[in-house]
Amino acid sequence: MPPVVRWSALPAHAWRSWGSLRREELTWFLLMGVFYGLVDVTSIAYVIDNPRWPAALANQLLTPLLVALVILMAWLPANRSAVDSPWRVARLAAAVLLGAVAAKLLYDWLMPLLHLPSIGDLARERKGEMPYEPVHWLNFIGECLSICVTASLSVAWYEAVLRRRRTRARLEGLLREQSAMQRDAAAARLATLQAQVEPQFLFDTLVDIERAYEHGEHEAAEQMERLIRHLRVALPRLRESGVTLESEGALLDSYLAVVAGRQRRALTLSTDWPAWLSSRPVPPMLLLPLAQLMLRDATRLPTQARLSASETAGGGLRLRLAFDRGGLIGEDGALRALGERLERLERASPVEGVARLHCRSNADDTEFTLELPA
Repeated sequence: MPPVVRWSALPAHAWRSWGSLRREELTWFLLMGVFYGLVDVTSIAYVIDNPRWPAALANQLLTPLLVALVILMAWLPANRSAVDSPWRVARLAAAVLLGAVAAKLLYDWLMPLLHLPSIGDLARERKGEMPYEPVHWLNFIGECLSICVTASLSVAWYEAVLRRRRTRARLEGLLREQSAMQRDAAAARLATLQAQVEPQFLFDTLVDIERAYEHGEHEAAEQMERLIRHLRVALPRLRESGVTLESEGALLDSYLAVVAGRQRRALTLSTDWPAWLSSRPVPPMLLLPLAQLMLRDATRLPTQARLSASETAGGGLRLRLAFDRGGLIGEDGALRALGERLERLERASPVEGVARLHCRSNADDTEFTLELPA
């Protein structure tokens, strides 16, 4: 079924289309005019002895430019129509035909006013022949068809270039969507892992609190408050898709408080990063596994922890998690699991770069450094 043409909207559409002319489009059609003008320009050598040869050369070069500009004005409204319309090719063909007729009419009106002879006129004059006077309507149809064929080839070529660009843009958009889905899937897998790890930790903590209440320990209420605070921080993360540096620090702080409370000790976390980095997105479930790895031995708990963050030269993020006790680096298997998690994050990220994990431990402190790409 052909589309319904709203004739009243055509002038406004044409005006908007002309106003949206891009430099690339103007350059393309002007080059098309210059190319067709230069196709037969060497024939000027046959009439170079005629004093009017500059006027003929101007006719030879200006006529294709005039035609190209008229075709451009007719092509713009058709090109600005829906790119996925099944009638797009028909609209472009109609625009080229309309432009060819308009260009011929403008040429027949303008050239007599400019008094610019053609190269053919000067060639016949040199041979002593009478001026060529073809049948008007036959000449008009022939010239229109000639303009239409040459312009159609150029417009078809440019349309193919535009379609290739649109296809490439769609493909890049699909790749970006795929990368986003991969990141979401990685985040979902990590959230699922967190949901699997948390129950055991919560069960052990609740058992510890129950025993504290049974023995009438005054720390029982405080430990319950720490657990409630940790749940308030951790549970919303299972529903939220984004994790920021500030929220990751809050989760780590609440977790360390619960771990230290179970051992009836104090473990404070200090944070250090610029305020504008607080809302920086970070991969989930990276800092907490590091803390779990370093605090696996409850008898060797540190008393202070420090989390710092800074932006690297390439726009990435460098995270440092340090404890004031040495020898907390975990076993090779646990470190290998963290390395595999970093590899999954690299594959899910659309940005080229390598995530790195560095470990350092001495007699006084233990530090993990995470370097994440931009």
